[in-house]
Amino acid sequence: MEPLATNAALVIVGVITNNSVEATVRSGGNLGFDVIVAADACFTFDQTDLSGRLWPAEDVHALSLSNLAMDYARVFQTSEILANH
Repeated sequence: MEPLATNAALVIVGVITNNSVEATVRSGGNLGFDVIVAADACFTFDQTDLSGRLWPAEDVHALSLSNLAMDYARVFQTSEILANH
């Protein structure tokens, strides 16, 4: 499939890092956008896994950003994005 966007950047911010933010970032990356996530402009909530363990929001957020940074996006703080773009 031909990418829809070439050399176009998206800066993503939002609520529920491990859900809506991840879905948006992955879709943007798959469509050929240069995706940048403003890590400090996203947040999530505590998450209970299937075994009943409660994961703090900070851990869920950090792992989600790490997953995105591996293949789909570049992750920065808002101040870094504003200083460099």
